[in-house]
Amino acid sequence: MGAPGRDVEYTMADVTKVFEDRDDYAEPLTASEIAEEVGCSRRTALNKLTELAEKTDVTSKKVGGRSRVWWIPVRIER
Repeated sequence: MGAPGRDVEYTMADVTKVFEDRDDYAEPLTASEIAEEVGCSRRTALNKLTELAEKTDVTSKKVGGRSRVWWIPVRIER
């Protein structure tokens, strides 16, 4: 029998890839949508999104009582 605990380690790159692999790069996503794409729990996705927001351009906005959406802003050169 293997050691107890997690078998899979999810990275910030796993989460970023979900944004990058979509047709609409800037469309906001929920933590649940990220979790489904990555194959992890909602809590893990939320933790990675929070970490990304602290270290990169990923940003979020509250939409409703307890909901939040996340996206990578598109920079337009003027």
